[in-house]
Amino acid sequence: MKANLYELGQDLKHPYQRALLLIAAIPLFPEYISFFLVIAAAVFALQDLRQNPREIRIGFIGKALLAYAGYMTLSCIYSSNRLQSAAIAIMWWFFFVVYLIVANLLTDTDRVDGFLLCITAVAGIVGLIACIQYRLNFFLESNTGSTWDWLDQIVFRHIPFKFTQLDYYLRAYSTFPNPNMLAQYLVMVAPFVACFNFIERRESLRMFSRICLFLTFAGILFSFSRGGYIALIVLAMGLILLNLRHRFAAVSLYVISAILFLPEEVINRLFSIRGGITSSGIIADGVIDSIGGSITTSEIINNSGAEFAVGDRWRMWFESITCFLERPLFGYGAGTDTTWALFEQAGLSFPHAHNIVLQILLEGGIIALAIMALLGFKTVKNAIELMRNGYSASFWVGFAILSFAVCFLLHGMVDYPLTTPRLVCCFITILGIAEQSVRVFTARGISVRRHIRSRLKKRKSA
Repeated sequence: MKANLYELGQDLKHPYQRALLLIAAIPLFPEYISFFLVIAAAVFALQDLRQNPREIRIGFIGKALLAYAGYMTLSCIYSSNRLQSAAIAIMWWFFFVVYLIVANLLTDTDRVDGFLLCITAVAGIVGLIACIQYRLNFFLESNTGSTWDWLDQIVFRHIPFKFTQLDYYLRAYSTFPNPNMLAQYLVMVAPFVACFNFIERRESLRMFSRICLFLTFAGILFSFSRGGYIALIVLAMGLILLNLRHRFAAVSLYVISAILFLPEEVINRLFSIRGGITSSGIIADGVIDSIGGSITTSEIINNSGAEFAVGDRWRMWFESITCFLERPLFGYGAGTDTTWALFEQAGLSFPHAHNIVLQILLEGGIIALAIMALLGFKTVKNAIELMRNGYSASFWVGFAILSFAVCFLLHGMVDYPLTTPRLVCCFITILGIAEQSVRVFTARGISVRRHIRSRLKKRKSA
């Protein structure tokens, strides 16, 4: 371990390593600190580019991100809250720098490995804080809130935007403003933490990576986010199925051991998913049957026996669909303030639609959703291309990217994972990994293994 720490210290002398470490560390700090970390990372990235001159690349995913940022800027023209729409557009333009840093600094497999190590360590720290908070909440019978509550209260007094502060009993916040955001972040990075566990070959880091994976999963569990639970179950099942031939016994043992040590509160929350699915099915059937009838959707929801959270989400989704049909092409403008105003008119006090597809449609209409769909398509395509290289590091990076896409979308069906700068930054970071990994692990779409073999054949023939 000492040797690895010394090696890490030596690596930090390189500007690129400092830049990537700062990007990975963004989830540890409040939203307003993330901007300064990105600026510092950009300075180190420029130093690396000066030391190793090369052309700055912007791939298909980067161009799609630029198109989305540009479209969000245009939405300021017709937005009912131009100030926040402009702020959101500026945020997307600013965090495009993160894509440039990640996509242009991950030039070889060693750098990818080092960046995954940083992501794994940060996710482990966030998960550890969540575990500590959960135990404190349980013993104190009150909520400790976010780690940065004391600083947020000072800073938010001077920001002209609305913020909701709710008390989520027993649920862990870690370094985020609420437990749902904690789950959203950990769901995005959990596949890459799992990926690092499979590609890491250094004996002294194996235990560290496994502890970080355990803490990442525990952080999702103690956020008590049911959307996070669904994403975590899908990821765990994927890991088990992919290891049927190689490490099935070990992976299954880890999963079963984790289930046996689950607290009762987590198990009860997990089983509440079943009730939510049942009541949702009743509501969906009721809506279909009521088409052309006199019964209202509110009556259907109230008669379904759905719990408060499930019922409110259905109300938001119905209201979102109604509002979208009024302005389907361009939406109402970027930012949650525009949707907040729409929901308040309907008697719902929520800032967003709790569904990524509906929220994008409300903010930017069909055009914004089409751009995001292109991003998703290219990300999945790159993941599949990486997985074709066989059971190797390339395969696991591809699996991580594909799992991210699936888990992100699953969780996004019941929440909106792009509400804050840190979550947007994490999203763009992973898109940068998805863009650059194909270049690192493949040569013009040809697997590294086949590329090496072809070069050896040429040498022998020469």
